[in-house]
Formats: sequence, structure tokens, C-alpha cells
Amino acid sequence: MRAIEFYCGIGGFAAAVGDTPLKVVAAWDQNPLGIETYRVNFPDHYACSRNLEHLKLKELSALNANFWWLSPPCQPFSVRGRRRDLEDPRTASFRRLLELLTDLAPNRRPVGIGLENVAGFVGSAMHQLLCRRLEELGFELWQGELCPTQFGYPMRRPRFYLLASRTGLADVPIPKSQRLCPLRQFLQPENGLLPRELYLPQQVLDRFADGLRLLDPSDDKAVTTCFTSSYGRTLMHSGAFLKTPGGIRRFAPEEVCRLLGFPDGFRFPENLTLRQRWKLVGNSLAVPVVRSVLQRFAPLAGNVPG
Repeated sequence: MRAIEFYCGIGGFAAAVGDTPLKVVAAWDQNPLGIETYRVNFPDHYACSRNLEHLKLKELSALNANFWWLSPPCQPFSVRGRRRDLEDPRTASFRRLLELLTDLAPNRRPVGIGLENVAGFVGSAMHQLLCRRLEELGFELWQGELCPTQFGYPMRRPRFYLLASRTGLADVPIPKSQRLCPLRQFLQPENGLLPRELYLPQQVLDRFADGLRLLDPSDDKAVTTCFTSSYGRTLMHSGAFLKTPGGIRRFAPEEVCRLLGFPDGFRFPENLTLRQRWKLVGNSLAVPVVRSVLQRFAPLAGNVPG
């Protein structure tokens, strides 16, 4: 099956697809650094930096994709933002995709569509518009909130997921919380080779230590808070920190990738700074959660690893 990855970022959907029958035929994102990272890790996929507001019907129809995955900007719906919803210009590309979906010839429309966004998306005008349009076009919908902790990953990142299908939905139980893997399994060794930029200077600790979420890697019950795109730029409400023999430090971007379920071989272009890498992973997907959502798509039932 042919899939398009809209708002692809660094390739969370591509990592989740793996060896399933889905083949990514196009991956688009407006962030060129995300596309650069995507190409390093998925060199066989066509990935391009572009503004989806200007996507043409003819171009989309020619791809003849069976499945779409969308992770549109969350800022218009985030509880920490202004929540301007449809009035936010960052929803323009999302609205454009819905227009294109409607305008496509019936035999050129995808049979399945998946979406990820923040919990604040639920009940928004954009959410209502999406569901109404999908139902008008004959899609059956599943919607729910899932978190990596339900899959054994020690990171809280609750997100809203939607799966729409014109070929039926498989009955997949929502996973219950299970025993978490120890946080230390996702961390790089404290061997003196980690970048010094990860460690917080004493003057910062003297001022902000009481407001930081500090985790002990030896604690089997340690769970990180959600990492946001501002991690590395702001200290508060952007992610957790580690207590290590070398001092209090931030999580390395590669460690956040592991917590998101990316494979060990995932890497960043060497020219990217730490802050650029943190921003990219803060906008990415939890790979095992996406796999779980894809299991609900009837044509893939039994062909997506858990």
C-alpha cells in the first residue's frame, strides 16, 4: 500500500511503518532541518521541504496513495497557546488537505487516514470539521488518547489519535498500563564523552533547581515528563532533567529519540546543533503508539508489529 507522510518531521511514521505493507511514497514537511534528518535515516523515501498550503490536486492525485498520515501543527490547539483554532494561520495547510481530499476523484482518495495531535485538539472546530468531512466521504472513525507509558516506555506524552478507514477497522484493545522499562536503559553511558552543553551550570541550578523535574536514573519507577520543542531553550515545563555523577544534565536528543521508540541506529546530521535536535524531537511522534494505531486499520491487521 502506498502512503503519504504529511508533516513528516524526522520520520516518526516512517519508523513505525517499518516492514509493514505500507510504503512511504512521499514525505513532506515545512522544516528543512526535519527533512534533512529524515533523508539521513530513510534515504529510499522521497522527502521534500514544502508548504502544504500550495499542494496541487493534480500532484496529489498522481501519487495514488492508499493511506495518509498527518501530524499537523499543534500550536492552534495547545493548552499553553492561545488556542485560536481555525483562526490560527497554522491550520491553513490542514484545511487545504481536507479540501484536496474532497476534490480527489473517489478512486484516488486514500482508504485510510491516521492523525496525531495534542489532547487539546479534541472538541476544537478543526476537529469537528475533520470528523464531519471524513464521515461525509464514507470513512469509519476510531478516536482515542494514548501515551507511551501504556507501551512500557517511561515517558508521559499523552496524545490524541484518530484513524479513519473506508475498508473497516480492526478491534484492537486499548493497552493498559504495563510495567515500565527502566529509564537507565534509554540513556547514554556517563563516560565523560557527553557534550558539556548538556550539564546545567551552578548559577542556573542556584536559581531554578526547585522548579525542575529531576530524575534519578537508578530509580526503576522514574518517568519523564513530555519533552517539548523548547527543551534546551527554556528550563520550565519543557521536559525532565537527570541527576548524574557529573552533575544535573539535560537528556541528550538521542536519548529522547530512544524514549520515543526510534531505533538505535537513528541519527542526526552532524551539522545540527543540540538545540536544533531538541526542537526536532520535541515535535516528533511516539513510534510504538503509532504502530498500535496502525493495527486498527483493517488492511494492515496482523501485519504491524506490536
